[in-house]
Amino acid sequence: MRNGGDAGFTLGRIVKVPNGPLYRVVKTPVSISCNVSDYQGPPEQNFDWFVSRSNHRLRIISTLEPEFSDLEYREKVLKNEIWVQRISDNSVELHFKSAHFGDEGEYQCQTPSTDKDSRGNYEASVYLKVIADKLTVSPAKSRSVMNVNYTEGKPLELQCVASTVSPVSTHLSVTWQLTKNGGVADDILSFTEKDQFLPGGLYADRYQRGDIRMRMEKNGVFKLFIDPLQLEDSGVYSCTAAEWVKEDGSNWKKIQEKSTSIATIEVQSLAQKLEISTSGKLLTLNKGDTVDLVCSITGVEDFAVEVSWYFSSSPAINPQSGKLLVHMNLAAIVNGSDFVSLSKISGSDYNLRVQQVDETDSGYYYCAASVWIPYTNGLRHKAAEKISNPLKVTVALLDPTYTVALRSIRTPSSSGEPAELECLVLDLQNADDARLTVTWYYKPKGMDGVAKMSVPIAKMDQDWTLKLSDQYNERAKTGEATFMKPKYFTFSFQVHHASVSDRGEYFCNVSAWIKQRGNTWLQKQELSSFAVDIFWKTEEPSLSITAAEEKPVATRGNTFEMTCSISAEHVEVPHYSVIITMNEPAFTDAKASKKLISLTRDSVVKLEQWDVKDRPEDVVLEKVSDKKFRFRLYKTQFSDEGSYYCLVHAWVPDANGGWSEAISNYSNAIAVTFKTAAPLFNVTLESERSHVYQGETLQMNCTVDLLEIPNASDALYEVEWFFQQLLPYNDSLSPLVLIDRKSVVTYLRDLGTNGICVERVGMHKFSLQVYCSDSGFAGDYFCKVTPWIISEAGIWQRIPPQESAVLSVRIDISVLDSFKMPLLYGVGSALIIAILACTIGYCAFPNRSGGRASAMNERHGLLQKCIS
Repeated sequence: MRNGGDAGFTLGRIVKVPNGPLYRVVKTPVSISCNVSDYQGPPEQNFDWFVSRSNHRLRIISTLEPEFSDLEYREKVLKNEIWVQRISDNSVELHFKSAHFGDEGEYQCQTPSTDKDSRGNYEASVYLKVIADKLTVSPAKSRSVMNVNYTEGKPLELQCVASTVSPVSTHLSVTWQLTKNGGVADDILSFTEKDQFLPGGLYADRYQRGDIRMRMEKNGVFKLFIDPLQLEDSGVYSCTAAEWVKEDGSNWKKIQEKSTSIATIEVQSLAQKLEISTSGKLLTLNKGDTVDLVCSITGVEDFAVEVSWYFSSSPAINPQSGKLLVHMNLAAIVNGSDFVSLSKISGSDYNLRVQQVDETDSGYYYCAASVWIPYTNGLRHKAAEKISNPLKVTVALLDPTYTVALRSIRTPSSSGEPAELECLVLDLQNADDARLTVTWYYKPKGMDGVAKMSVPIAKMDQDWTLKLSDQYNERAKTGEATFMKPKYFTFSFQVHHASVSDRGEYFCNVSAWIKQRGNTWLQKQELSSFAVDIFWKTEEPSLSITAAEEKPVATRGNTFEMTCSISAEHVEVPHYSVIITMNEPAFTDAKASKKLISLTRDSVVKLEQWDVKDRPEDVVLEKVSDKKFRFRLYKTQFSDEGSYYCLVHAWVPDANGGWSEAISNYSNAIAVTFKTAAPLFNVTLESERSHVYQGETLQMNCTVDLLEIPNASDALYEVEWFFQQLLPYNDSLSPLVLIDRKSVVTYLRDLGTNGICVERVGMHKFSLQVYCSDSGFAGDYFCKVTPWIISEAGIWQRIPPQESAVLSVRIDISVLDSFKMPLLYGVGSALIIAILACTIGYCAFPNRSGGRASAMNERHGLLQKCIS
C-alpha cells in the first residue's frame, strides 16, 4: 500500500520493471522504466540501478546518492550518456544515450526501504540484449535521388528497398512521406508493423478512391503508385523503414528507424502546357459559301479533351457568353446542327465547318478546349481550360437600298369624309431576294392642332402578317379601316369615315428582310417616310331635342304617346341613347325629374325608376329612326300626371376604339293632365294616449278622408307606417310595417314585431297597436297612404300617396313597475318554498293536517307577464 502507514492489510512493497528480455539495437537510445507501489513512508521514493554481468554487480546511478556510480559508469553519468528521468513520485526511467554491445546484461532496479515493516520485494530485474544493426533502406538499385518533372494528371511510380537481419523475431514497417518546401514531412501511405496499410490524414480520400497505392515485391521492394498526379504532389519523396519487436507481453516496440530520400518531383500544371490556336484558309466569303476553320490543341495529347466553338458578332470580353455553335464531348459525340459540324482530323486538330453562310455568320469565331483528368474510380476532374484568339470571318453581301415616300390620295375636310394614304418604295436596289413590309404610325393632334407622341396603327411582320392596334382592330372588323398591298412596292391605308380622333400626322416605315439559312428572315433595313398632315377645323357640337305629343290624353285609362326628334350639328357619326324622365305637377326642373325608362345606343331597353310593380308592361320606348324615338304609356292613371321629357346623349367613336359622350340635352316638357282631377284626400294620425307607461298598450289610428268617392267600395288603401326611435345620434327614419290594398301585412323592421298588431278598423281607418310597450318604441310615427280607385272601365288606378303629420310618443317607467318584476319573482319563490314545506309537514304528521289545510287556498295571487 503506497504511503499508507499501518492502515489495512498489505502484501508489502512491489517494484516492477518491463518483462524481459529487452532487445535494443546497437548505437540506438535505450530506456528502462521502473515503478514502485504499495509502499509506506513519504510519497517520493528513491531508486538505485545496478547491472549484473559475468557474476559482477555494478552500481550505475541512484536518485538519492550523487556518488553512487562505480568507476566504470561514473564518467558516463557525468557526461550525461547515462541518466535517470523521474516520471513521478514512484516512477523513473533509466536512459542510455547510445547502446553498446558491452551494455548487455541484467539490470536491477532497487528502492531503499521507507517501510516500518519489511514486506514485499524491494528490487526487480530485466535482461537487456543488444543486437547488431542490420536494417537497411535505400532507393531501388542504389540509385541517387532523382529530380524529375511530371505533368499534372500523369502517373507516378517510386521504389524503395527495405530489409533487416536479426537474431530475434522482428517486424518491418515502411512509410512513404512527402516534404513540401522544406517543411514537415507528411505521411502518404504506410505498411505498418501489424501488416496493414494506413494512409496519412491528407491522403485518406485519394487512398479510398484508389489513386494512391503501395505494393510489396521480392527482395524488400516497396513501390508507391500515385495516379493521377496533382499539383500539390510536388516535393521531396522519402521512404522510412522501422524495425519492431514484441516485448512486455504482446506490445510492439519500435527499436530503430531509418529514412532515405527517393526523388524530388516537380508537377507542372496542364494549364501551362495546354496550347490552342486557330486557322482558316478563306476568311472572306460570299453568301452561300462554306467556311472551314481549324482548332489546334497541343501539349495535352495524352488526355481527354472537350472542344467547343463560339461565335460573336463583335469582339467579346467573355467569348463563352456568346453563341455556342458546336460542341464535342469527351466521348467525341458532336452536338451541332444541319449547317454546322465539327470533326477531329488529326491527333490535335479539330475542323469546324459552316455551310451556306450568310451575313449573320460574319463575326468572330473562338475555339475553347477543356482538359479532363480521370480518377481511378471512373470520375473525372477538369484540370485546364483555354480559349483561342478570335478568327474574324466576313460574309460579303450588299444591303438593299431604297427610299420611302408617303402621299395622300384622299384628304378629308370634315368629319365623316374618307381618308386614304399610299406608302411607296422607290429606287429599290440589291433586293432580289428581299421581302418588304410596312408599319403605319400617326401622331394625333388636339383641338389646338399640336401633334402628340407617335402611336402605332398597324405592323406587318416578315411573313406579311398584319398586326393591328386595339383601336384599328375593331375598325378593321367593321370595315371602317382598310389596309392593302396593291403592288409589290406599294402599301395603302384607308379610313372610310374620318373622325376628329383621326386628325394628326401620318407616316410609314418600310423594312427590308433577307431570307436566312433555315428559312428564317433577317431585317436588314428600315426607313421612314416624311409625315403627311391630316387636319380640319371643327365647331362646337350642338344638340336639339323636340318632344311632341302624338296622342293627347285627357282622361285616365287612355294611352299617352310622345315622340323625341333629334337634331345634331358638328357631331361626327353620332349614336344616341335616350332616357324618358318625368316630374310631378308641382315640379318644373327637368334635371330633377325621375328617370322612367331608357334605350342605350345599342337599342337595349331598361326600366330605370319605374317602381309600379303592377304595371311593368305599361311603358314602352322604341327607336323609330336614327334621329327619332317614341315613348308610350298605357292605361294612364292619376299618378301619371306630370311633365315628361326626353334626355338624349350623343356618342361618338374615340381614338381607343370605344365610345365617348359628345353632348347631351333635355327636350321640352310634355304635360299629362286629366280633365277629371284626382280625388283629394287627407291623412290624419292620432292617439288617445301618446304618453304611456312601460308595459301598457300603445294604440294609434291612421284615418283617410276621401269623401269625393261616393261609394266606399270603389277605393282601396295601401298604408305604410314609419317610425324613428328617440335614441342618441339616431336620425334614421325607416318603415315599420305595411298593409297593402289586399290587407296583406308585411313587417319591414325587426323590432319585436310579434307584439305589434295592424288592422283595418273602419272603411277609412287603420289601427296600429304595440303591446307591452317599452322604451324602444318611444319616438316619432307617421303613416303614408296610397289610395287605389276603380275607373269607369273597371281598372284599379293608383293615386299619388300622401303622408300624415308626425305623432310623437313617449314611454315612461312607473315606480310600481320598477318593483313589479322583483316583487313577482320574490312572491313566486316564497310560494314554491311554502308549498314544499307544507308537503313535507303533511307527510311527516298526517293526523295534524286538519283545520289549517285550507289556509293556503284562501290566499292566491295572479302572476301576469307581457311578452313582447
